[in-house]
Formats: sequence, C-alpha cells, structure tokens
Amino acid sequence: MNFQSYQHNYMGEEENLNGNGEEEIYWDAIAVTAPKFEHAEEFLKELQNRQNEGIISKKTFLISIPDPYINTGYEPMKTKNRSKSQEEQYEEDETFGEVPPHYQSNNNTSNNNNNNDNNDSNESNNQKRYHNHSIHNSKDNNGDEVENEVQHKPHYSKVGSGSSMINSLFVITEKLSALSGKSYLDVDILKNKRILLLLNGGIHQHAPLVNLCTKSFSMMPLKNIDILKRQNNKNYNNQEETEKPKRYVGDEPVYPIDILLSNLNEVVKNLHSGFMVSSTESLIFFNRDDSNLKSKTLWKQSGVSVITMNVGPDYYTNHGMCKINDESGEILEIAYKKPKEYLEGNGFISKESDTASIYTGIIFFCEKTTEKLLYLHNTSPLDSCTYLGVDSGSQLLKFGVFPDILCSMTKNETFESYLNQPYFYGSHKSLVKKARKVVWDLFRNTPIRSIKIQGSYYYLKNPSDYLSFIQTNINRNQDDDKNVISKKMHSFIACQDLPIKGIIVNSILTGKGKSFDTTVIYDSILTGDWSIGERSIVFGVKSLFETFYIRDNMIVTEIRLKSIKIKHSISESPKALIVLGVEDDLNSFYNDPSSRIANRNWEEFLLSSGVSPDELWSKGVPKILRTARLFPIIVDDQDEKMYDASLWIQNKESPPLSVIGRWRSSKRISVADIIGESYLLDYTQLEVKQQVQQLSDNKVGDGVLIVENLNNNNNNSSSCSSSRSNSSNNINDYDCKDSGNSNLNNSSENIYGISSNNVVDNIISNTARIKPCTSSFTLADEFSSKWMIEGDIQACFKWRREISFQVDSMEIEHILVQGIDQSILPFIKKWSDCKIPLSKALETLDRISLSCPLQYTGRLLSCISDTLAVYVNNQGGLRSGPARNCQFEKSYNYFRSHDERKGFLSLIKERRKWLTSYESMIRVARHYEGAGQIVIKNIVDTCPTELKPLDPSIYTICSKKDWVCVSLPVRIDLAGGWTDTPPICYEHGGVVLNAAIRIRGKKSIEARVRRLDEPVLIFRVGQTGDSIICRSLNDLMDYDQPHAPGSLLKSCFLQLGLIDYGDGINFANVSSVDGRKARTITTSTTTACVVVCKTLKQQLESLGGGMEVTSSSDLPTGSGLGTSSILAAGLITAMAYAFGYKYSDQHLFHAVLKVEQMLTTGGGWQDQIGGILGGFKEGSCTRFHSKNDKIMVTAKQLPMTDEIIQLINDHLLLVYTGRTRLARDLLQDVIRRWYAKTQEILLNTDALIQTATTMKEALIKGDIKEIGTCLLQYWNQKKAMAVGAEPTRITEIFNLVKDFTHGYSLAGAGGGGFMILITKDHCADTKNKLQEIIRKVDGFETVEIFDTEIDKNGLEISIEKHIEYLQVPPMNVTN
Repeated sequence: MNFQSYQHNYMGEEENLNGNGEEEIYWDAIAVTAPKFEHAEEFLKELQNRQNEGIISKKTFLISIPDPYINTGYEPMKTKNRSKSQEEQYEEDETFGEVPPHYQSNNNTSNNNNNNDNNDSNESNNQKRYHNHSIHNSKDNNGDEVENEVQHKPHYSKVGSGSSMINSLFVITEKLSALSGKSYLDVDILKNKRILLLLNGGIHQHAPLVNLCTKSFSMMPLKNIDILKRQNNKNYNNQEETEKPKRYVGDEPVYPIDILLSNLNEVVKNLHSGFMVSSTESLIFFNRDDSNLKSKTLWKQSGVSVITMNVGPDYYTNHGMCKINDESGEILEIAYKKPKEYLEGNGFISKESDTASIYTGIIFFCEKTTEKLLYLHNTSPLDSCTYLGVDSGSQLLKFGVFPDILCSMTKNETFESYLNQPYFYGSHKSLVKKARKVVWDLFRNTPIRSIKIQGSYYYLKNPSDYLSFIQTNINRNQDDDKNVISKKMHSFIACQDLPIKGIIVNSILTGKGKSFDTTVIYDSILTGDWSIGERSIVFGVKSLFETFYIRDNMIVTEIRLKSIKIKHSISESPKALIVLGVEDDLNSFYNDPSSRIANRNWEEFLLSSGVSPDELWSKGVPKILRTARLFPIIVDDQDEKMYDASLWIQNKESPPLSVIGRWRSSKRISVADIIGESYLLDYTQLEVKQQVQQLSDNKVGDGVLIVENLNNNNNNSSSCSSSRSNSSNNINDYDCKDSGNSNLNNSSENIYGISSNNVVDNIISNTARIKPCTSSFTLADEFSSKWMIEGDIQACFKWRREISFQVDSMEIEHILVQGIDQSILPFIKKWSDCKIPLSKALETLDRISLSCPLQYTGRLLSCISDTLAVYVNNQGGLRSGPARNCQFEKSYNYFRSHDERKGFLSLIKERRKWLTSYESMIRVARHYEGAGQIVIKNIVDTCPTELKPLDPSIYTICSKKDWVCVSLPVRIDLAGGWTDTPPICYEHGGVVLNAAIRIRGKKSIEARVRRLDEPVLIFRVGQTGDSIICRSLNDLMDYDQPHAPGSLLKSCFLQLGLIDYGDGINFANVSSVDGRKARTITTSTTTACVVVCKTLKQQLESLGGGMEVTSSSDLPTGSGLGTSSILAAGLITAMAYAFGYKYSDQHLFHAVLKVEQMLTTGGGWQDQIGGILGGFKEGSCTRFHSKNDKIMVTAKQLPMTDEIIQLINDHLLLVYTGRTRLARDLLQDVIRRWYAKTQEILLNTDALIQTATTMKEALIKGDIKEIGTCLLQYWNQKKAMAVGAEPTRITEIFNLVKDFTHGYSLAGAGGGGFMILITKDHCADTKNKLQEIIRKVDGFETVEIFDTEIDKNGLEISIEKHIEYLQVPPMNVTN
C-alpha cells in the first residue's frame, strides 16, 4: 500500500462501504513476523498475493517484521542423551521448532544439567559471553570490563513469541505513525484500528522434515475448504463468469495461512478495535455457524480474549490447556504439558465429553490493553525485546506470550508460581524475573477470558503426523467430491502406462512413473522412469534422469543452497538431496539403540556402508542425525552420479564402491547446516589476524564449546601447558597440505576454498583448549566467523513459484495445442497478480505459438493480445481500435502467405520495440488481433467458390447496355445467431434459423449491373449517389477499408477473381502473394518483392470492357436485418451474370463470407442465406479440424405449409428503434471472448444450438406461443454473447411492448436497428395499440412500426433494357 492511499484511509476521506452499501470492516494492518530478513521479503510477497486474490482487503496495510538480529555464537541444543529441563521443553514448543544443537562430545553430555542455573554466577570470570548478547566483554589492563569488537556476523535467534509480539507491536506503531506523517511514535495511531499480527515460528521440523518455506506458507493437500474472501476485491469488473474461473490444474492450492486468514476474516466482522495475535503453526477449522464466532458482544469485551477449542486426549499432555469458568468464561489457569492426572484432578478435562480446552495461540487484546502492551517497549528490562534494545547494546530478552504474559492474568496464578514458570533455555533468570515483575504489576488485574469456537484443531509436528492426517481424512469420506484431501493439487501429470496415485501437490510428472495411494509428491519435477514408494514423501526434487527410485517410508527433499563461493552451474543453484526415513528422529544419538537412519538402526547403516562416524561428525560435535554431514552438495543438476551418491543412503544393501567413493570425495552438509544452526569452529573459515596464543582454562559456563580469548601479550602465561608451549605461534607454521579426504568436516579445502584443515584439526584436537560452557560459542579477537553453507530461503520460494508457473505453462500449452475448450485467461490474470514478469508470460506463449496448429493460431494470437491487455490493467486505453500500422505490415504479409511461424517471429521482433508504455502495449494488442483476423480470413478462404459459365438454354445473356437487376429480401434471425460467425462456426459448429421477409410489401435490397465498352469500373452507392470511377488497380486498393467509398462494391468485384489485383503493392521479404508470381527488387536500403501483373485496363479489355454497378437499399445502415451481406450476394450475382458466370447457392454463401473477411468487418454466413433463399431456412457449417480441411456452409428450407407461414405473418411485427448499431464493435468483443473460452460463452454457445432445435420444431408446428418463448430465450442468449447488446433505450422500448407479445428480440447482433415481435393478438391490432403508446413517450419520435411478411422466393434476377433519359435542368418553382 502506498503512503497516500494509507493516509486517505487513516484520515477517513473514503467511505468504507461494501457492495451492499454496508460498512466494510477489515484489518487495518496485518503484520507477519519472520525469523530472517529473507523470510520477511518472501512472506510479504505471499501476503500481497493474498491481497490480490481477495483474502486480504485491498485497504489493509501489510508489514513483514524480521525478528531482531543479534550477534551471537552457537546456542545449545537439546538431545535425547540427556533429559530436557522444563525450561528447555517449553522453549522447543513455544518456538515450534528445535533449539540449536549442543555441539559437544558425547562424553560431556552427562554433566550438562548440573550447572544450568549458573548463568548469573559468572561475573567473576575473566571473560564472559552472554547467550544471545551482542557484546563480547573482557577485562582491560586495569581489570575493568570493556567492550571488545564483536567478530560474529549478525544472526537470528529464537527470541520467543512474547518478545516478537512486543517488537512487532512497536514496529507496527512506528510504521503507521510514519505513514500518517508523524515524526514521532504516535500511540494514538492505534485507536479505532484493528491490527493483526501473525507469529511465524520459523524453520521447523515438519513434513517434509526440512522446510525453509515454513509450515504456514507451504501448501496443504486440502480441498472443499471454504476460504472466505472479501467481495470488494474483485479485480476484473468486466468478468461475469457463471462459475469460478479455473486458475489451477487440479484443485486450487490451500495454505494453512489461507485457512487462518479466512477464520480471522470471520472474526473481524464483529471485532472491536484492538490487537489480535495469532500463531500460524496449527491447522484450525472453525465452524462458521458457531454462535460465539458471530457474537456481537464477546468480541468487544475489555481485557484479553483467547480463542479455545475442545480437543481429545491426543492433545492433553503435549499442549497448553485452559481451565475455564463455564459461567463467566474467565480463564482460571493455563497448564502447559501437564500430566493427564494433573489435568483430571484440577478440572481441566470434562468428564462428560472427555475433552479439554486447548489454547490455540489466537489472542485478542482490547484497545486499552494494547496500549499497555505497547508501553512495554519503553519499560526496562522489557525494552530489550525490541530491535531498538538490540541496537542500543542491550541483552535481548527472550519472552513468551505464554507463560510470561498470559499467566500473569489468570486467576489461580500466584506471584511466586508466576515467577517460577518455565523460561527460555539460555535466558538469564534474573533478567526474566525482573521483566515478569513488571508484567505482573501491569497486567495482573487485566481480565482474561476464553471464547470457545467449535471446529477442528490439528497440530502436525512431524512427518508421521502429516501422513496420518492425510490418510485419516481420506478414509473418513470416500466420496471424492466431499473429501477434504486433494489428490491432485495444481499439478501437470502426463505419465505413460499406469495412473499416478497418491497426493500430488504443485508438481510436474511425466515419463513412466509409479506411485502408491500413500505417496506424497510435493513441488517436484519427475521425468523418465521413476517410482516413489509407499508412505514416502518427495519434496522439491528436480529429476530429469532416466531412473529415480525412492523406497517405502522415505523422505527425500531437495534443498537449494546459498551459492556464495560455490562453483555451480549458471542455470541452477547448488543443492543437496536430503534422504531420510519418515520415523527418523533428528535429535537422537547414533549410539542410542532406538535411533534410526533411513528406516534402520545406525549400527546396521554403518556396517553395510562402511562409513565411520568420524566421516560424519567432527571432533566435539554431538553425534546426532541432525549434525551428521551425510548429504553431498550437488553443483550441477545434470550430474546423475551425484544424485546416486545421495540416494544410496536409502538402500539397505552395501553401496557400490564407485558410489561410496564419490560420496566420500564429495563436500557434504548436514540438516543443521541447511537451517542455519551450524557455526562450530571447524564449520567456519578462520582468519588469523595475530599470532595464535594460549587458551585460557576459565569456564564461562556449561553446555557448549568455547574458544576463549587469545591474548597477544600473554605468550608466557602461567596457564599455558607444556604441550601448548611447543606449538607454533604463527599461522604459517601450520602445515596446510591436502589430507586426501575432502569431507567438509575435516577437508583440507572446505567449500569456501580455504585451506584450513590442519589449523582446525590442531585446535579442535587439543581437548585442553576446548571446554564445555553454558554460554554461546565465542571466537577470539584473532578469528572471525563466516556463515557456513545454508539453505537458500529465497531460492526455495522461487522454486515453488517457478514450479507453479511451469505447471500453468504446460497446462496452457496442452489447452492451446489440443484445442481444448478451457480459458487460459485466469492463468494470465494470476500471473499478473503474482507479479510474473510480462516478458516471461509472453515468452511462454511465443514458444507455444511456434508449434501451434493452424486451426488454433487465431486463438493464440488473441491470447497474446489478452495477456498484454491484462498486464496493462485498463491503463492504456480501449482495446478495440485500428490495427493497420505499417510497422506490422511485414508480419501481416507472412500470415497472408500462410507462413504462420515466420509471422509469429516477426511479431515478436516488432513487439519488443513497443513495450515502452501502456498505450503502446494496447496498440500492439490490437495488431495481434489484426493478425488473428488474417488467420481467420485464411481459414474462411478454404470455402470453395467456383464460378461456372451460364447455360444459354436457361439464362438470357443480356446485351452490354442492358441492366442485370437482382432483388433480395432482408432476413430476420430467429435462433442460433453468432454460431455462424468465424471462428465460432468452424471451431464449434454452427446452426442458424432465419426467415426472408418483405417490408411494406417489397424486397428491400437491389443490385444493378451493366457492361461498358470502356475498360473502367463505375460504382454508385444508391440511385443518386456519386459515381466512383476506377481506372487503375490502385483505385481498388481501399477495398479493405469499410468506410472507404464503394468498398463493398469493390470487394465483391475482386472476389469474383476475374482480375489480378496485386499491381503496385510491395511485400517485403515475401516471394509470393496468393500464389501469384513475384520478382525481387533490391535497393541499397531494402529488399522488396513486387507482385507482377497486368494493369486494370489490360485485364478489363481482355474481359471485353468494364462495367457500371449500382446498389440500393431502402433500409438504414445498421438495421440488423443483414443488409450488407445480402447486398453483397446481390452484387456478386449481378456482376457474375453480366460477365456470363454464376455461383451455385452454396458457393455464393461462401463468396459473401469471403467478402466480409476482405472488408475486415468479419461477419458470418446466416445473412446471405436469409436473403438468397426464401421462406424459413436452417443453415449449418462444418468444422475446420486441420490444415487440409475446408469450410462448407449448407442451408435448407424448412417444410412449412402456406397456412402456417400466413399464421406467423399475422403475428409478426417489426419495430425500428430509431437507433442504428455497428456490428463490428460487438463482433470484435464476441470473437475476443470466444477465443478466451470463458465458461459463460461456451455454455451459451451450446444453448444457442439447443434453442435453434426447439425453435425449428415450433416453426414447423406453427406454435406461436412457443415461437415467442424461443425468440425471447434467443435474445437473452445474444445478450450474454455480446456485452452492450441492449442499451437503455432498447430496454425502455421492450418494457413498452412486452405485455403485447409472446417474445421479442433485436434483429442481428443487437445494440439498435430493428426489433422483432411475436404478438399475442393479430399484428394489425397490436400495431395500432403500440403506436398510441409510443406516440406519448418523449424521445421516441423516431421509433416506427413496420408491416412485414415472409418472402417465399428469395433472390430474383431480372433484365432491364437500358433507356437513355434526356437530362432536363430542374425548373424553378415559385409559390
């Protein structure tokens, strides 16, 4: 949201009303916490996408807030080899992850619990390093503590949900204050605001075990989930779909964050102003009909409200449970991971239902309480919860929402019990106690209540939970339409042989694949011969190899790594393939009998593989699965051998020597490396700035490794051992030769290319120099720590989005190349919403265009035009407009010569010059549609049009001066209109019913032609119109400009094919045009191809002279009665007749269809059928399936008696609306929408055909009422086809006449012209009544009612002898 738009919302300058005129209630701001800055950027993109999709209001201000970065060493990690204190257990679940590893040898782990409380007793030590403190203190020469330069790079830390919440509230207030123009922190900015904070715990142990995108922003295979979206966020106001457009391949992706936001969208409707905080780690489904959810009072209570839900025994002892006063809703106590006996004995569990109330992590602070919470940022020691405290040099306080804040409010909590609540492992008790005293004093009297919501609660902690959740819900409902588990979520599957089973999420599967019902494939591309076993999860894998096999109960995750200082392929980031078992515990020691690696115990794994523990763990590192460097770094995604060196871990048999050899020689990483937890000394690049001195024996604490201060001036320190005194004091004295083992743990050249093996080994191997301590891992002043290789968060999000884009692309290609009736427009709109670059979208369509069959080329050109228009987003002007810029003529000529491939390439080259502004992009979009019109013309030109000589025994050949007169009736369309229009007619197949009519007793169209001795062409529009004399081919070349004088007459003459009209036209780089020979002319600047043909004079002389042509119609232009096409039929017939030729009826239909394409006005074939044949007719058209097909239009008269025809005459009226319409404007829009294949237009096209069938039966029976009903139904269908077909004036006329009719419709496309009425009474009576009504309405003076009747004869030819009239000057008449 930009600054200005937020100011408007804040200042109240815009009314917050929804579409119903009611006040719209939305979140004023939504913030999401992030463990790292990279996460913050990606989370913000994800929230912006949801804002575009309508889950979040467009008016909501979005913020992503990384947790405070601190300078830190390594944090301790809990392992199963020692018991976890209550504090440690609390921290693990509070942050919904694992505390970073305890890097120590096995032999030292047994002593870790003894000194856990000594954090505050180390003030006398010579040097100390507080856990998560950004300052390294040592003593100066006077013995005073001084601040030394911190050598660590900034690192994120698990700050705790409470610290994150306080920091976030401050940041939100700070940003909103700045956006409102304040230069200070304005506490009042939060008044009357609804603020939502989403607490994201970070990188978790979660299926697929290592997930850098976090739980909340990872797809869940769910469907039939009601995601509540805001109706006011509709981006495309002109889109009127009958159902939700299909934007995904398979089921639409669902994320836990979407479900959570949907739940909170329901809550915010009744919420008072305040601050809502929500954990994102659980999967919660609210019952939308729950009365508490819709309560107008519960959500406006003072104090704190906590959403609770009833859960069963599975959750009792693993989560926080609330004891609630049933009458008042007050929360009396919150018990965290207490034994079931305690919960039962203290009234937490309902005896009737055997359920307890779980703390869901969704909390609401009223406005007053929020203000109190905000003041904590300025209250010591809680001020150190914010980034300001870190920037000020304070020690970061690790605080939780529970128990540090909420427990202070519960009734049963005492001050002593509150102070003794669990605290974060590594925190300083004295500091936490001080903070808790402040919180107790501030919040003790704050009411805290439960709002219990009915629904379902899930917490999926590990892969086993994930798979069980899927299987349980699949088995619960076998009806796929009602099942909540999606088996195919936005994935493209085109595999051979066996059907693909299991859960497929955002993946591309091709080749010969095999999977099982319990298989999960996630964010992957699999090709070749692949197989994924039962209960196995494959995540993020890109396998383009011939074979890829995964065994049962495995998790295989491909993680993109940060590419700094790693040589890798240009196209791909370095990566690692994590191969583990579903039941593997990352934190168990390898020598624990219950510990497993890839579904077997460690002893079996080491024995069968020949791998030794020393190859997996460096000295001093706890030998647990989390820290085992098992996984080779892959720098080339085409290197199948490196994939083999990763996948052997799953095999129980011994790996081949070549595979294990490649594994040993590779550089490898661990899970701890990937998630950013590893920075042991041997994991880092060390830069020795001064001489290496002796290490102090002083202990700072207990629990982690510490390298103590290397004092440059203490070479003779008394603490030096004899072994140290013999070691070299200079880094150059260390031998840095290659040891031959390039394992990253002890390689002579690590992945950064630094020869540090012996330096590291000599330091680490000297156990006297490395001691366990409670504080963080500390480097000396002479060393600087640099990041080890980690997983690339941005690359993981990018990969997921790229997969989604590729799935879209492959589906679009499948739709377009196969000619499937499905719209790709929703995909394009999704790309635009998701900020996919326009160039990338166009490149995808360009690639498809080069292999697209001819019959779908027009659609593809329209789709590219659509893409440009979508990305312009109504900012470049109207899309309909001219498309004859000379810069595109070269491209057009390729299409005219049927070289579509070169045409596309030429358009691509020209397009690049125009993508400079929205206006230019719209102009390009018009020209793509212009190219599409050429493609339509090329297909229409496949219609056979063969001129045959007249039979002298039947036809009278007139003399040169005699007029050939052709008269034709106009037509009324009764059903099936628009299905006769190319490309609809040849892609879908068309059926049309119409009737020829006379108006006021005569035919309305006439064409007159006579031969001339002179080699000229004279065209006259109307009996008294100006003559247009054509003496050269250039005079005919404006035939394709509809508004040029005589363009219709010129097109009809050229369509006969009696002359070659290529004279004088240059076609650059084209060797032939329409099959005519051409010669190439080369100049200094260009090469052109000039079509060579005779002049017009020469060609007319060879025909025996020229001709004079006159056309006339007594109806206005735009009548809707098909006058232009019917007139074209008359002109072609008369011209051909004058030269001694004729067309069959069918070929005449075709010839007029071609004329419409030559004029670039488009149009279908039903008009000429209506005028050429008399009575009621049914017309149809064949489909165009391939390049060698031809379009064939056929028509037949309906078998109707004279009595039925007369009956219809008695109930038929025409009403001229007084307004003309231009069919081209409507036609462009219909073709555009047809090519877009919207669901609405596809269904409506089918309905038009069905109505034609019903109308045919009614006509044959003479059922007037049914005819009227079908006509009205037909009119509604035409309105659905063409937006704007019924302007307000037309609606007003319909309202006047509808009570007198069985049905009505505008003739033709709509918009104006004539109106067809099927009257209830005799038409003469109805006419009189309507005239009286219309006469009384102001503005309807031009509305006129016409008598009409069915014409049974159709086209008629007559010969009129030429008479030269004496020209007499007009007489002056005076009164």
